[in-house]
Amino acid sequence: MKSRLVIVLFTVLSLACSIRAETNKDKLKAEVAALEDAFCAMAKEKGLNAAFSHFAAPDVAFIDTDPRQWRGPAAVQQRMGTDRPGVSLTWSAYFTDVSDDGTLGYNYGRYESRGPGPDGKEVARHGWFLSIWKRQPDGSWKYVMDTGVPDRPAPPPKPKN
Repeated sequence: MKSRLVIVLFTVLSLACSIRAETNKDKLKAEVAALEDAFCAMAKEKGLNAAFSHFAAPDVAFIDTDPRQWRGPAAVQQRMGTDRPGVSLTWSAYFTDVSDDGTLGYNYGRYESRGPGPDGKEVARHGWFLSIWKRQPDGSWKYVMDTGVPDRPAPPPKPKN
């Protein structure tokens, strides 16, 4: 009888811990998703350079600026340069997840950039982005890696034999 009680108590406690861990993970996912939204909103309101600088971790790196050489604030400036009139970048995450220990998270989704082309007419570009977020010592989240990949045209259909 005592052994059954111990098994039942252990099972109930295990279930409770599992539910609490999943609830905490859901909360962290919501935090990281909200950060991505705030990041995009700040880019619209204050400009790309301000937003990318504000949300960047001290050791941030970008794939397209050689992460071996360009890290931190220098990487942000190298990648973003100065804000150009008429250029905008908007994005929205389709998926967010966090590590089980709550120290890393990531979002991926679609982006759209708009700006004047060589002829002065507005050009829209679309693609996918990936942001990797890391919990900082003060408890805040900052992105440590960000990248965007432009859409590529669909390959031509294969000829039928």
